[in-house]
Amino acid sequence: AVLRAAGVEADEAENGAEAVRRVRERVGGAGAGAYDLILTDKQMPIMDGHEATRQIRAMGVTTTIVAVSSDSLPSDVQAFIAAGADDFTPKVHPLTKEKLSHILSKFGLA
Repeated sequence: AVLRAAGVEADEAENGAEAVRRVRERVGGAGAGAYDLILTDKQMPIMDGHEATRQIRAMGVTTTIVAVSSDSLPSDVQAFIAAGADDFTPKVHPLTKEKLSHILSKFGLA
């Protein structure tokens, strides 16, 4: 699903494998990435966020990847960083507009 609001276009994948496929299609071998930011979660069907992040990085994609997960023990955070994520944001509740705005600002996208 592609969502557009307040100048932001969000492309939502239903699972990790779908996310990898969409990134592959948008990048088309360019490496830099056709997305400005990728958000991922550990608990996704078919392919978890760690593996999706590894596969996206293996394509040469340098787009900022932020893990947003309720699994936020230090070992969980380190696993995402080791997989190639640039940052981690704990998800205590569903991702709010305010938290998303903070993530976008942190990486110069808002």
